[in-house]
Order: sequence, then structure tokens, then C-alpha cells
Amino acid sequence: MSDNNIPTPEATTPAPVTVATKAPKSKGLSIFNRVALVLLLVLVIATTTLFAFAVQKTKAEKDMKDEIQTIKEQTAALAAPAWCEQVTPDNVDKVDELYSKYDRMSPEAQESVKKECKDRVDAVQLLKFQDAKDAFKVEPTCALDDAQTTLHCSVDISPVSDTTKTKLEAFPTTDLTLQISFDDSMFVVGTPDHVIDDVATATMTKGEKVSLEFTTPYDPSWGSHYKVAVTKYFPNA
Repeated sequence: MSDNNIPTPEATTPAPVTVATKAPKSKGLSIFNRVALVLLLVLVIATTTLFAFAVQKTKAEKDMKDEIQTIKEQTAALAAPAWCEQVTPDNVDKVDELYSKYDRMSPEAQESVKKECKDRVDAVQLLKFQDAKDAFKVEPTCALDDAQTTLHCSVDISPVSDTTKTKLEAFPTTDLTLQISFDDSMFVVGTPDHVIDDVATATMTKGEKVSLEFTTPYDPSWGSHYKVAVTKYFPNA
């Protein structure tokens, strides 16, 4: 029996194996990322610019407001002395006008006036809201001379209330101007038969009672009844 050898396969070289590999990522930015970055930079620059403009505008507005406020204060400071100089006994008849001028002033001007002459502001406000005839109690005692042509009077004057007295205490002195009225009626009211203005003056000290005497011509036709009243007053600072 012949030997039959089983044939041995020829040794074969294995075929190379191809392994799929991913392409390496690019280290640069994609087009999308580049566009996004540019837009972001533009936005940052625009925002920064707008913020800078806003800061400059705010500062400019503040500087303008400060300048306007300074001008107001300077104008008020110039107006204050002019107002204060008008508050005098000679202008007591102009109290309404003086009060209106003060009342219409700006807050800056009013503050400036108060710094310049607060006591005169207080005087004008008192004169505005406290009428002379209602502010004082007048107690006269008058007598005719033998010829009945001259009337001699002694008068006591005091504030009409504690409230008025307290207000007058704030002033060293208060000038008073008196008037005497005559009438046939026992109650000298309405329109008297005869009036003598500025018949006498007195000076009250810090709201305390003041006494004075005066003499005035008299005619029996004026009436047998009389009344003495304070018609003007002025608190002196």
C-alpha cells in the first residue's frame, strides 16, 4: 500500500487588515465659530461704546443740572438784599405786596432771603396775617380841657392774646401808630363822624404792655364818644 501523504497547504501570507481611522480634527475654528466670534466682538464693542456714551451723557446732564442750580442760587443771592431792604416801617402799607413777592420766589430764593434777613421774613408774615386793630387791646382814658377844645388822653396798649404776645416777644421793639375816632353814637363803629389818624405813636418792648399820653384838638361837633385804636405796627428786628 502506497503511502498517500495528505497534502499540506502551502503557507500563505495573511492579507493586510485595513483599519478605518478618523481624520484628525482641525485645530482651527470652523466657519460658524469664526462668524460667531466676530459677531460677539462686534456686540462687545458696541455695548462698550454705548455704555461710554451713556456715562458721558449722564455726566453732561449732571454738570448741566449743577450749573443751573448754581445760577439759581447766585440769582437768589442777588435778589435777597433787594427784598430785605424793602421791609421797613415806611413800607408797612406794602406788606401784601412784599409777602406776595416772597411767596412767589423759588425755594432757592426764599432760602437766600431767610439767610439774609430771617427776622424781616417773620415780620412780614406776622403783619400779613395779624391785622393791627385785632392784634392789640387799647384802654384809653380821655378828658376835655375847660374850654372843651382840647382832649388829653392816657392810653395803655397790650397784645390782645398770649399768642400775639409770644410772636411779638421775638422782636426787640414794635412801633405802634394810633388813631382816635369820634361819634355821637356810644359804639364808634362803621364810619365815625370824625377821625384823626396818626394821633400818637408808641414803642412796645418785646410784647410788653406800653403806656403813653397824647393831646389832640377837639370840636364838640365831632361827637361825645371816642375810640382809640392801633392802626399800624411794625416789629423791629
